[in-house]
Amino acid sequence: MPSDDKPRATHAEGPETALRLVVDPALCIGSGICLATSPRHFESAAEGHRSRARSDAPVVDESADDAVALCPVEAIGFLTSRPPAPPPASPGP
Repeated sequence: MPSDDKPRATHAEGPETALRLVVDPALCIGSGICLATSPRHFESAAEGHRSRARSDAPVVDESADDAVALCPVEAIGFLTSRPPAPPPASPGP
């Protein structure tokens, strides 16, 4: 069962927050848990047994949350981005 102390995609700051999965290749030990848990979001990297986030991955969902929580070396994380804020309103005449 996933640990509650790791970031969860379903607990993002709001619906306008875009989440992208990333895998730190320096930490990845190639255990394959992410591939087994969420094959829609991960694939094997060309450099052997390590994993990487799929570039065509669908929206982050609960299976991606589980892959992040189950990674034994915490090599997977989320990058968040928000759309740019609108420019401030111009002062009136």
